Amino acid sequence: MQEIADQAGINKALLHYYFRSKDKLFLEVFKNQMEIFFDGLINALEETDQIEIGLRYFIDTYIDIVSKNVELIHFIFWEIQKNSEIVLNRILSRRNLQKNPFIDFLEKAIEKKQIRPIDPCNFVISLFGLCIYPFLAKPVLEKVFLQIDVTSADFLRLRKKEVFDLVWNGISLDHSQEEKKNAFSGTCQSTQCRS
Repeated sequence: MQEIADQAGINKALLHYYFRSKDKLFLEVFKNQMEIFFDGLINALEETDQIEIGLRYFIDTYIDIVSKNVELIHFIFWEIQKNSEIVLNRILSRRNLQKNPFIDFLEKAIEKKQIRPIDPCNFVISLFGLCIYPFLAKPVLEKVFLQIDVTSADFLRLRKKEVFDLVWNGISLDHSQEEKKNAFSGTCQSTQCRS
C-alpha cells in the first residue's frame, strides 16, 4: 500500500482509510477502467439510429480504445474471467440497462430492414473478435508478419476499413450475392501483411 500511496502522492493512512485493503482498491480501479472502456463503446451506439453509421463509428471507437490500451485489454480479459458478474452488473446497472445495448441496436436495425436478419449475439461475438484479436495476439502477429505494427496509424486505418467492409458486406441488404462473390480479389491488400 505504501508504494501505491507514494505513486498517488498521498499518505498511506489516507489510502487505507478509503479502501481498507489492496483488494478493495484494486476492485475500484478495475471497475473504473471497465466503465471508461464500456462507456466509450455504449456512447458510440447512442450517436445514431442508422446501422451503417453506428457500426462504422463503433468499430472506429472500439479499435481506437483498444489500440491505446493494449495492456489494459489483457488485464480486463483476465479479470472478467474471474469476476465477470460483478463487473458487468455494475456497468449495466450504472447506465440503467436491462439488456445489451448492441443487441438492442441490431434488433432495431433488423426490424427497420436496415440489415438482413442475423443472430445478433453471434454477430456481436464475431465483431468483437475481429476488432480485438490483433491486439490480443500482437506479439505473435508482429513475429509472423514482420512488417506489421498493430498499433501503427496505417495498420489501424486499414483494420477499421477491413473490419467494417467485412461485416457490412455480410449484413447489408444492398449487396447481391454476385457482388459479394466478386468483391474478394484473392490477394492481400496490405503491404504490411506480406512477408
